Amino acid sequence: MKKFWIQVILLSLLIFAGFYSYHNPDFILSFIPNNSSLSKTQIKVGSAILNVEIANSASERAKGLSGRDSIASDSGMLFIFDSSKRYQFWMKGMKIPIDMIFINNGKIVDLLKIVPPPLANQKDSDLPRYQPISDIDMVLEVQNGYIDKNSLVVGDNVYLIKQ
Repeated sequence: MKKFWIQVILLSLLIFAGFYSYHNPDFILSFIPNNSSLSKTQIKVGSAILNVEIANSASERAKGLSGRDSIASDSGMLFIFDSSKRYQFWMKGMKIPIDMIFINNGKIVDLLKIVPPPLANQKDSDLPRYQPISDIDMVLEVQNGYIDKNSLVVGDNVYLIKQ
């Protein structure tokens, strides 16, 4: 008799879990490993449209694109800050060179082309720091050569595309 009630309870839990999962799909998704917790959107930079991952928390910005072997030609990572100032960046853990597009109030204010990854076994204290010439509220990291390929210049507009 005890075995019967255990089976009834387990079956009831299974039915409840199935019903709950059906009506709350995000519950199941929370158990599935995801390579990126970053939100994604599209932006228009100059006349080009990019698919971007958004890094708007301190931990997401700290990791950035480090550890990646490549960036698609139509993709990038957008770092969003709470306030405008001259933030510093380094290439810790980067494997590839990138272009950096510094943005303030929806306009490009500075561009850095072909920012190289660190040398093998380079100490963190020896890594170069990169800083825009003026205050920024966002920086966009893209594939090396993107700035020249798309003829971006200081003053170009940057728009978030609503999805």
